[in-house]
Amino acid sequence: MKDFKHIVVAFDGNEESKRAVEYGATLKKAFPETELTVVHVLIDKVEQRIMGNASAPGFVPAAGFYVDPVQNHPVMEVEHHEKTKGNTSHSVVENSVQNAESNTLRLLSEFQVKGNFEILEGHAPDSICEYAERTGADLIVVGNSDKSGLEKFFLGSTSSSIAKNAPCSVFIAK
Repeated sequence: MKDFKHIVVAFDGNEESKRAVEYGATLKKAFPETELTVVHVLIDKVEQRIMGNASAPGFVPAAGFYVDPVQNHPVMEVEHHEKTKGNTSHSVVENSVQNAESNTLRLLSEFQVKGNFEILEGHAPDSICEYAERTGADLIVVGNSDKSGLEKFFLGSTSSSIAKNAPCSVFIAK
């Protein structure tokens, strides 16, 4: 068995990906010279809000364009109860990244290993495979998908897509 030079672990915060980080940390202990990088693919859902003078029919001044009122549906105003003042999509994304990073570093410290943490963007399987290829990874560690049989059939799973398209070996942690 050859020594690993670079191991990439996919982490999205669920239990399966935590197991993947644990396996990655175990491999790092077994191969101390190995570079360990935990990657988190940012998939954020940004809430869209109306800006500008909503009373002007069809014109959105803040965006600088006209929407034909006949072609759109009425929007009902929804009251939001936010815990933090000024909670913007930027702060939500920033908090998501900070949570993923702190959870990753906590898991690694439990195993007394050091590793890198990288944020990727885009479709998770593609981004992870591209990162592994770009960095010359020898192994990708991913958690087993928690999708049901039908969901897997129609949508596929991240782990199976990575296993199919990876430029290196893939370890699927169960």
